[in-house]
Amino acid sequence: MSKQYLKGKEAVIHAYNEDDNEIAIIPLDEDYDRTNVYSLQWNDDRVSMSVSGFLKQNNIKPDQTIRYPPEWDEDIGSEQVPGALVIDLDQEGEVSPAANDGADEEADGAEA
Repeated sequence: MSKQYLKGKEAVIHAYNEDDNEIAIIPLDEDYDRTNVYSLQWNDDRVSMSVSGFLKQNNIKPDQTIRYPPEWDEDIGSEQVPGALVIDLDQEGEVSPAANDGADEEADGAEA
């Protein structure tokens, strides 16, 4: 589902709402050299991004790689940013076999 919102995008902004325990992933048309902007790496029809720094910065320390289904929220953003993918970390996630250290997210389900 989330691939449709990331297609053609170069980067995302991540934001953490500690009160709601949610991560927002805001698609960007271009990449920027800023600490909260993460480049997208495209491989065929799959997209990934390195998020280990974001997780550390926000003290999110999963014991294992867990896949969460993100939902599109049109209420986040502005005219230039028409929404965001939102991951509710309180929802039941699916434990995923870690192909790496758990520091990447894929567009068909976000991993933390």
